[in-house]
Amino acid sequence: MLTLQRRIGPQWLLSVLLVSGLLSTGAARNPADDTSQLATTGWKIKFDESGSSPVIADGVLYVGSADGAVYALDPKTGETKWRFQTGESLSPATSSPQVITVPRGTSAVDQMVAGMNAAEKQMGQGIRRVDMTPAVENGTIFIGSGDRSFYAIDAATGKKKWSHLAGSGMASNNYTSIEKPAAILRDGTVYFVTEDGLHALDALTGKRKWLFETLQEIPTNLGRKRAPEGLVLGDGVIFLTAWPYIGSDESKKSFLYAVDPESGKAKWVTSVDDIDITAPVAAKGLVFVATQSSILSSSHHATLYAINAGDGQVRWKLGADQLYGPLRLLIAGNTICFSTDKSLFAAELETGRQLWSFSAHEIQGDLSADDQHLYVVTHKGSIMRPKDTLHALALTTGQEKWSQSAGDVAMVRDGVVYAGGGHLHAIDAATGKELWSFKGNGRESARLISGGRIFLTSPTVSYSGTNRVDQGYLYAIDAKTGKLTP
Repeated sequence: MLTLQRRIGPQWLLSVLLVSGLLSTGAARNPADDTSQLATTGWKIKFDESGSSPVIADGVLYVGSADGAVYALDPKTGETKWRFQTGESLSPATSSPQVITVPRGTSAVDQMVAGMNAAEKQMGQGIRRVDMTPAVENGTIFIGSGDRSFYAIDAATGKKKWSHLAGSGMASNNYTSIEKPAAILRDGTVYFVTEDGLHALDALTGKRKWLFETLQEIPTNLGRKRAPEGLVLGDGVIFLTAWPYIGSDESKKSFLYAVDPESGKAKWVTSVDDIDITAPVAAKGLVFVATQSSILSSSHHATLYAINAGDGQVRWKLGADQLYGPLRLLIAGNTICFSTDKSLFAAELETGRQLWSFSAHEIQGDLSADDQHLYVVTHKGSIMRPKDTLHALALTTGQEKWSQSAGDVAMVRDGVVYAGGGHLHAIDAATGKELWSFKGNGRESARLISGGRIFLTSPTVSYSGTNRVDQGYLYAIDAKTGKLTP
């Protein structure tokens, strides 16, 4: 169930809450409300977690929040330098979770449909949350919000320089926190995606240079499109992928686009079979994507494609067993690593020759690697009582070197693996020995290491009757000891 949450989690989680009668409105929170535990090496502040990851530029930490604000924090103390609120024009009804009622006796399927429709409607109207990671350049923060606007914010003052109404697709919803990647900045132009496609704006003025519309190849009667995946900046090109909502034979295709960053025109478009295409990864003149067959198919499978970056022609492809869940790609040296929820394999970049494979009951989370190991997490148990195991596999052979009870790998730095879950674990990459663990208030997720500190979120979501109670925190802890205070 955990593997489902990232890609289709918002709708499924919404339906679960709907059936349970637990949807309710929530209150926004200023993350600077609690600074009582400031310390030399660590601090803790209240924070409404979102998909936004913090970045540090010129000694300031910038991050977006589920309360719809962008914050500038002192990374040494956690004190707020400024707070910029997005979504000021939105009504309260479109800024927080909504109570949805259905007639008594409504089937579970109809309840799910009602929840999904409500979520889609809310996203179309705009919501007050920021899931995009900030992009910082030349004293300006560039970031998109659930209110459908893209902003340029003065990094020193927190004042708006300009905003551009770009459309839906820059945020998840109020029930999950799905990461939206940072915009790309190049030669005075800022690039980002919405449901309409790829936008190019003048970074100084916010004026639109062009809009490249994705999924023009598919007729749609749904009124809205799925936002593209990516972006990846290649050699004189921007790669992104898109796939439509399911509803016709034509929708059983996915698309990889190569867009000229100057003109906004497609250099080439490649369609591949099946759906749920991954974001692209690129190396050595190739672009890699993976797709999977519909859950309605009689036999479910996944396919990895290697595509020539110059002309969009498929160089090679490999198939793999799959149930249903996110597909993961990682390039490590001359190897492409590809995982489904049932299997993981490594193949040569240029030829697709399989080097080794690894199978497990349920593979979950992103792949990570250093120069020796590939790190992968397998899952057993339930969503309430998970039994997650972190495996270190030799990059060259796939042989397991060690395993440790831990959740998703957040990052690998200086010979240490940091893995989240119920605790944040620091594990020696060579031996698998746990160095320390840290327990906050919720499910720990390391987001950034800088200046000897680990910045992590620890969200909690609970319900009292029909009232939602969030008590999430943002922590800065010592990277060597895992301690909050000296």
